[in-house]
Amino acid sequence: MLLFCILVIPLPSRWRRAMFKFASTSPLVKKALNGLKIIFGFIFVLFIDAVNRLQRIDQDQPEDASRQYHDVGFEASQKARKFYAQRNLYLTGFTLFLSLILERTSTLIIQMLNHEEELEYAKKEHLSSKEDEQRLLEMEKSYENKIKELQEELMELQKEEKDFENLKKQIEQQTAEYNRLSDERIQLSTNTLAA
Repeated sequence: MLLFCILVIPLPSRWRRAMFKFASTSPLVKKALNGLKIIFGFIFVLFIDAVNRLQRIDQDQPEDASRQYHDVGFEASQKARKFYAQRNLYLTGFTLFLSLILERTSTLIIQMLNHEEELEYAKKEHLSSKEDEQRLLEMEKSYENKIKELQEELMELQKEEKDFENLKKQIEQQTAEYNRLSDERIQLSTNTLAA
């Protein structure tokens, strides 16, 4: 009963979590729980025995019509045996029922605490994932800005390359024109000298 009261008493979640972590991980508590299971096994055997005794007492009662004399002592002992058998049946049955309730309650509380821990972990992870998402969005924006800058730089370099190509063509044309004009001049000077 004390264990059940400890299970359902409203304690701060940190205390309750610490208490149940100790209870779920302690080898001493596991040995105690195994001992309790053995005791409840014995109580179950006593419950079966109480049921059998009660049935036997009900079957062993002689018929009132077949008896010719009335024995008050025998009747009182029969009623006392029946009362004790019923009492044992109720006590062992109630003890087994309470043990099942206690086991289920402790299991549910431990599961609830585990789910609360998972929820807190998920909340923390969700917050960290939001922070990571924000950081990734910022990185994406910075990379997009860098890409835009690099594309603009590439456009400028392509324009400069076209300008250099045009300049090269102009230089080649001017060189060809210069060579043609120098050849004509040489021919004119040789023609004027020869004439």
